Amino acid sequence: MIPAEFALLDDPYAALKLRCQLIRGARSRIQAQYYSWEEDGSGKLLLAELLHAARRGVRVQLLIDDLYAGDNRFLEMVAHQPGIEVRLFNPFWLRGWRPLTLLLEGLLSFRRINHRMHNKLLLVDGGQGVIGGRNIGDRYFGLGEPPHFVDLDLVCRGLLCQQAEQGFDLYWRSRWSHPIRHLLRRKLLPAEVASVNGFLLTLAEPAVAALYDLPASLFDDEPVPLRWHAGLGEFCFDRPGKGLVFRPTMASELGRRLAGNLGALTLVSPYLVLTRGLRRRLKGQRLAGVAIRILTNSLASTDVPLVYGAYRRHRPWLVCQGIDLYELESEALSLHAKLILMGEEEALLGSFNLDPRSLMLNTELMLHLNCGPLCAELQSWLTPWLQASAHPQPQASALRRLLARVSDWLPLRPWL
Repeated sequence: MIPAEFALLDDPYAALKLRCQLIRGARSRIQAQYYSWEEDGSGKLLLAELLHAARRGVRVQLLIDDLYAGDNRFLEMVAHQPGIEVRLFNPFWLRGWRPLTLLLEGLLSFRRINHRMHNKLLLVDGGQGVIGGRNIGDRYFGLGEPPHFVDLDLVCRGLLCQQAEQGFDLYWRSRWSHPIRHLLRRKLLPAEVASVNGFLLTLAEPAVAALYDLPASLFDDEPVPLRWHAGLGEFCFDRPGKGLVFRPTMASELGRRLAGNLGALTLVSPYLVLTRGLRRRLKGQRLAGVAIRILTNSLASTDVPLVYGAYRRHRPWLVCQGIDLYELESEALSLHAKLILMGEEEALLGSFNLDPRSLMLNTELMLHLNCGPLCAELQSWLTPWLQASAHPQPQASALRRLLARVSDWLPLRPWL
């Protein structure tokens, strides 16, 4: 493991402000890798900050999964700015007439299209990084209409960021990543690009940003308060062709790192669909006397009711094993954090969910860290959510109950 410093970033507003400040302070390069980059206020603001950075001479590399990026016209525009390169991971080749062509290509090339890049990473100058569960979008930063996501980021600095940079380069140079400019449906006119980019640049002005409900305090010089802790860390990346040309590694890595755990085990996952291997691992931990707690979404709080339906089948087994289950009961909040606490010194944090899609299909990023003070801070963040979460008695709408039941009727669990 590699020495580094870590700081917890659990406040959604601070998570957006810190990203802005890191981009503003960049001197040589910015590398960003995300599953989803929304075309809303926060998404436009961060693109504006990247445009300003590029104009200062900073090299910007932006890698986005194409599942949600195809409708974001602003990504296409900023890709024409000198100093910025935008690439799409595993792109759809049929670019027009969405969502019809998405469905068509999904039917014709389901095996390839079903594999997505779920990683979330922001690196600045190779020395500072932000990882965690947050994509780029208002609901991840406490903006816009509810429901908002309950999520976590971790800020790291030091030599460990070089390992993260190597992982980013692995994806950036892979044959699965394609420049967005090569995928455009039509040639963009220079005047069109200049107009849109000029608009984005004005979003970095508080008066303009206020029109999009972005707080003026995002632009002040007051630093985001961070509590830094020294520790050790190691990144684990899936290879870009996971599940297609390379065997999945996240499941085996997760199992290997859980195998040595002897302390209490706490799992936080918004989507909980247990694979056979994960059930075997949890049962082994319980037989060894390890206390296990799990926090996940209820049917009322989940944003994917189909996944909840698959999880519901495992609840009796989990209870039978003596595992304490907690479900977030809220219609205004949806759990999106991904965290595993192992004893008092170790934690796993990143983009992975505890479901077949994360373990076997999507590429993921995981950080294994050893830092007692940070784990204590993570436990302090977690405790109120556990206390506020009732044992499973979800109250949800009839539509949500129907969608959850559909996953019982259809063989969807391997893809959830």
